[in-house]
Amino acid sequence: MLEFEHIIQVNDPTNGELPMLTRSQLWEGLVLRARRPDRFNSSLQVTTKEYAEDEFERVIDVGDAKFYELVMLYQDEKIHTQTMEEYDQIDAESVTHLEEPEEGYLFVRFSYRREIDEDGSVDVSEHLKSAYLETDRDAIALIRMFAESGLFGESID
Repeated sequence: MLEFEHIIQVNDPTNGELPMLTRSQLWEGLVLRARRPDRFNSSLQVTTKEYAEDEFERVIDVGDAKFYELVMLYQDEKIHTQTMEEYDQIDAESVTHLEEPEEGYLFVRFSYRREIDEDGSVDVSEHLKSAYLETDRDAIALIRMFAESGLFGESID
């Protein structure tokens, strides 16, 4: 079982080079990524089935694999994704959690837990950790671009 967590700093008020995102913009971007991961990775095909405003089923087709996931949104706080047990697939879970230890400083904590098949010839865990980190960094960069383009409700600071 792989368990992995990392944090990405989104805002740093002491760095004038980097445009600041509002918490609302960041949340909208993270929700967009949860609802439409194909907007962040063009190799994915995604369909969703809404259960409630804050809960939906997501089916992701990538290559020959298909993943059935339940996604729960906790407004302005976190997004919890869990593979659905009724399907024959790996057991996987992720949590995307917004953190604001001080006003203006925004971070996103990404936590992953998933089954992996280790064959001994390749360190699958390290490969997955690296892939998760790169994908999450790219997602934050894309959310920043979407915010700068005016996609989200508020203009960027």
